[in-house]
Amino acid sequence: MRSPFFIVTLAVALGTLLDAIVKVVALDVAVVSLTMWRFIFGSVIGLTIFILRKRPFPKAEAFRFHAVRGAIQVTTATTFFWSITQIALAEATALGFTSALMVPPIAKLILGERISAVSVIAAGVGFAGAAFALSASGLGAPEDGNRTLGTLAALAAALGYAVTLVLLRLRTRSEDTETLTMFGNVMPMAYLIGFVIVSPVFTATPPPFFISLENIAATALLGCVAFTVWWLMSMAYRGAEAQRLAPFEYLALPASVAFGWFLFGEQPHWRLYVGALIVVASCLAVAFEDRLFVRPRLKQA
Repeated sequence: MRSPFFIVTLAVALGTLLDAIVKVVALDVAVVSLTMWRFIFGSVIGLTIFILRKRPFPKAEAFRFHAVRGAIQVTTATTFFWSITQIALAEATALGFTSALMVPPIAKLILGERISAVSVIAAGVGFAGAAFALSASGLGAPEDGNRTLGTLAALAAALGYAVTLVLLRLRTRSEDTETLTMFGNVMPMAYLIGFVIVSPVFTATPPPFFISLENIAATALLGCVAFTVWWLMSMAYRGAEAQRLAPFEYLALPASVAFGWFLFGEQPHWRLYVGALIVVASCLAVAFEDRLFVRPRLKQA
């Protein structure tokens, strides 16, 4: 099935699995080191596919663009991964949903997309569902976690993620999926390796470069899943507007509830289930907008 809505749904489900793996591995590995290894393995896969598919060597302009996008990616990934070590997985996911509200105005600013009223309403309804789910806060959060800083980190990651998605949509106009996913792993890897190398200059306890074989296997799995997520995202955002796909991020809520319960014993409150139903409904409204609604447009300023 080539539907961008089906593809983005699969990507979101795998992305939630990625977050659950991170939460497990982060018990033994520093978040910066974990994130670095995730991008190292993703880069190996991305470069291999890029070479095998014989894609043309990118121009200097592409390197400049992806250097900026990579910096945003690595900041977003690190802050979100850290946030899920401080608060419950479902709670961090719900906070991350604010990114969907940020996508339409950012897409309008960067891409010039006209804002669909249905997409805006669906994003608002989905956010309300996520906020209702979040009102059952603190369930399953780590006992030694910093709830305030964890919350702020999740919100900062949401902003970075929204910008990353819009930049992804922008680049699909001129680059193939193999090039996008290769750069989406290589650039963050370069930043993180550089940070780990120079970090002793700034801190007394730098994050470890070498980790145990067991954790290497886990981060290899992490890299494979993460690469697949961005491959699918690239395909999805090539086929539909950013604002129409953004509400599908809300599907991560029921997925994170399931993973949180199964892996970490997080006991979902009934509000999480109600919020998840609202979230799914908002996604369906966007997916079938052309069939259910005459697509009104908000007037451009």
